Amino acid sequence: MTNSLSASTEGLTIVDRARKRRGWTKTSTACWWEDAHTSRATLRRFWRGERIQKDAFISICQAVGISDWQAIAQFPERLNSNVPELKSPLIDWDEAPDLDHFYGRIQPLNQLEEWITKDNCKLVAIVGMGGIGKTALTVALCDRIQSDFDCLLWRSLTYQPSLLTLLDSILNTFEPTVIQDIQSGIRQLRHHLQQRRCLLVLDGFDSVLHQKDNIEDYSKLWQTLSRKRHQSCILITSREQLPGFDAIAANSKGVRCLRLQGLEQADAMALLQTGGFTGQEQGLSALCQLYRGNPLALKTIIPLIQSIFAGNVNAFRLQNTIVIGDRLEALLTQQFDRLSESERSIAYWLAIWQEPIALCRLQSHLLYASDPSVILTGIATLETRSLLEKRFSADTPSFTLQPMVMKVATDRLIEQAVREITQVIQSDDISHLHILRTHWLMRPGTDDIAGDRLIFKLREQLWATYGTSLSQTLLQILFRLQDRSPQVVGYARCNLTALLQEF
Repeated sequence: MTNSLSASTEGLTIVDRARKRRGWTKTSTACWWEDAHTSRATLRRFWRGERIQKDAFISICQAVGISDWQAIAQFPERLNSNVPELKSPLIDWDEAPDLDHFYGRIQPLNQLEEWITKDNCKLVAIVGMGGIGKTALTVALCDRIQSDFDCLLWRSLTYQPSLLTLLDSILNTFEPTVIQDIQSGIRQLRHHLQQRRCLLVLDGFDSVLHQKDNIEDYSKLWQTLSRKRHQSCILITSREQLPGFDAIAANSKGVRCLRLQGLEQADAMALLQTGGFTGQEQGLSALCQLYRGNPLALKTIIPLIQSIFAGNVNAFRLQNTIVIGDRLEALLTQQFDRLSESERSIAYWLAIWQEPIALCRLQSHLLYASDPSVILTGIATLETRSLLEKRFSADTPSFTLQPMVMKVATDRLIEQAVREITQVIQSDDISHLHILRTHWLMRPGTDDIAGDRLIFKLREQLWATYGTSLSQTLLQILFRLQDRSPQVVGYARCNLTALLQEF
């Protein structure tokens, strides 16, 4: 008997059902090829119906729970010699990540599949906050629908490649070529998208949205490909909505956007339970809600709870804190730093309140923002960047930050306040006061402990630097504010007075 085997069409259908029962993807669930003691490349060849080593073939079947590998194999007597050999599809995963496990997302997967395979959309965007699982969802989707395409190309934009570099990488996958300029490169790409049905994935599109040249060049790319006739689909993931995307989507049936939220409660619980947590349903449910079903945040918190609290979820919750891990914190901080000054100001106020606040109340406390359009635009931008939560009470919207975003905003607020006080002391110049002048750190209208928390945190940070001389330092700044206009003072006097209350 031959030492190599390939799967039959019927066999692949059986394997597909088996892997769905386990919640595995076709070629991106690492434990599949690891359990089979083979490689991802071999697993991909298996799915393409190509011949692979018999031992690897059997192991792939067994890893997914199929012991009767003969029912999966394509034996010579089953072959139809009159059927011509099909041309192998062009598959280039590039830097697409491997998935150990994939949870839930049934509705988003079905929606995306319908848009791409049935509605033949040319441009689809998946937008959501950092760590929410956009890339994982895209990998699972590609595994699911790649058989509908002649070509699958994955490109990561994390390293902020110029459009010329990206086009060169994509086009040389089809055939050796030299690109003269961006315009000709786009034309060549469109030609290939017309000749073959391709699924082109551009992962992490937000990475190129903050460099002027990149914005202009990439806008030409996706605007051209969303309007010109071709049979392919460009699938984009981004933490932020693409500039002008809504306008194009409104005028084109072939352009869609999916705003990805956290995992459903049951799926988030399943993710946590893989970390060894048993029982504790109430505590796990509260943890899922605290982290809003963010997969990366939940995966980060599992080893911490296991190592420090011996797996006791309630013991961790009693700490009354939120831990988001270095990777997610870096993603959220990077996104926060990209906000405009007015957007950061709104985020800081929401961090001060800690709870949903009505738009009219927010407007009443913002200094130097007399134009309502500035506030409305800022709120809209924060929402498109998936940083806000919106609630409705009697048809009146209220806004607050996502809990993890609130932690980042709070930390940045305290850091900036400490830096401002240090700069005033060093330079004897109160013009360095900005955040302390424009934001009242003690939640307006409250005298409870929660409302005082930012003042307490700021006092702790300052004490670490100034020690017993802190009260004198703050009094010196207060003295410099005397006889200054209300516009210059703002909330600074209120904040400094609150800091001095414990002395």
